[in-house]
Amino acid sequence: MGALKLILAFAPWISLWLISWGHSLFRLQLGVVIAFVLVIIMALRGLHRGSILWGGLIFFSVALLEVVILKDFWFMKHMGVIAHGTLFFFTLIPLLAGKPFTMTYAKAEVSEEVWANPSFLKSCSISSGIWVTAFGLNCIFSITMLYYPLGELVQRSIELGIMLITVIISAKYTEILRARRKASAQ
Repeated sequence: MGALKLILAFAPWISLWLISWGHSLFRLQLGVVIAFVLVIIMALRGLHRGSILWGGLIFFSVALLEVVILKDFWFMKHMGVIAHGTLFFFTLIPLLAGKPFTMTYAKAEVSEEVWANPSFLKSCSISSGIWVTAFGLNCIFSITMLYYPLGELVQRSIELGIMLITVIISAKYTEILRARRKASAQ
């Protein structure tokens, strides 16, 4: 998967992250509503698949209830941990079950005869493992920020840095795999 498609897969999460920047309840509520609508649209258009789809539907449904309707400040305070934890959980469990979340996206990129190849599963597992690690790191970082806050700009910069490094590593890994596949086909 290319970097742009990876970013698109996480568009609801990114939109929430960008819109909610600052300490405004309105911006947080707006971000949750927009992210929820994006998850629904992406699901209906087939842009979201598998565990990322289900994680997004569950998280943003709960966030809609807790942030927009109930205005639950405990949930809002812990939202970073819950968001990263949701992504971590919904990418780790399929990986451990032998169905890495990246496989559902990768199948759209490669021919059907590649799907049964053990190297396809291995490459999807490695790619998913990269993302699981990033989500785990961001979850741990979010927990740390509850007790040792660094300021929003520093915190968001570190989170963004982790995600950008992950996108770059993931895109580079996919590029290497394509080159290998092309070389072996010739």
